[in-house]
Amino acid sequence: IMNFKQTIEFRHACKLFDSNKKISNEDINDILNQTLLAPSSFGIEGWKLLVITNQELKEKLQPFCWNQPQITTCSHLVTILYKKSMRSSDEWVQNSLKRKGKNFENYLKKYSNFIDNRSDEEIECWSKNQSYILSTFLMLSSASKGIDSCPIEGFELENVKKLLSFDKKNYEISYLVALGYRVKEQPKRIRYSLDQIVDFIE
Repeated sequence: IMNFKQTIEFRHACKLFDSNKKISNEDINDILNQTLLAPSSFGIEGWKLLVITNQELKEKLQPFCWNQPQITTCSHLVTILYKKSMRSSDEWVQNSLKRKGKNFENYLKKYSNFIDNRSDEEIECWSKNQSYILSTFLMLSSASKGIDSCPIEGFELENVKKLLSFDKKNYEISYLVALGYRVKEQPKRIRYSLDQIVDFIE
């Protein structure tokens, strides 16, 4: 297991994986359990993960993912779903809030004041943004074990949805994350410097 500095230096968007090297069940379960520790607004965890290892399915998906080699060479292809129905009346939302052991009615009212006056489009955007936090945990948890990743937003949403089985009424695809082991050395990291990006307000 790497320390945090080693982990973030190891992680990069791996474009080609060793298709003969697979992530062990122990490692993938550990990665997913760590991923689920990601924070979410109000602790609702409005997401689901589809973990694809079926090679035939990955090959069917590839043409709808800009023919990117990550899709078929990765060990595990994780599809991150976000919850569309996040209003205070939603059963998942209410069950999530009840877990906190606080005064449920007051907490639900606070959540309702925050979300229920928003449009469906605003709520979906907010929910999708939550899933990006989850993906960071997924990629860093993988990297800590020396496992590479690549976040993928380049895909044809409707065609990918047709190939995957999930509750399409309540969930939508956010994006994909390919996991596996690199074939090539990590390219030189290019980043802006601290003084170009960060302003301190004192």
